[in-house]
Amino acid sequence: MEQITIKVATEFSDAPGARFITDGENSGELFYNELLRDRFAQAMEAKQKLFIDFDDTWGYASSFISGAFGRLADEFGKSTVAKYLDFDFKSDDDPTLFQKVKDEIAKSSNNA
Repeated sequence: MEQITIKVATEFSDAPGARFITDGENSGELFYNELLRDRFAQAMEAKQKLFIDFDDTWGYASSFISGAFGRLADEFGKSTVAKYLDFDFKSDDDPTLFQKVKDEIAKSSNNA
């Protein structure tokens, strides 16, 4: 299966912020609205995986992960996210990030 990629540091920001747009710059909500949602929908339509490269940033607050990936799972459903999100994403800077994203998706009540 081919893949579509998001490189957070160059396509969004090297300094991701908090959960909501009202919390300040580069929020998880803004990332979701401006990049993640559309790129995920594109991957679904093309029946490809979405690969996320999280490296080369200053790090990620748990609220950013929740604001972006929790919302993704709430809108599209855990099963759909699992099918189209490449969980072998790149995060050499923070090896625990993989589990944080998975845990956030698992919290969603949308099982679709």
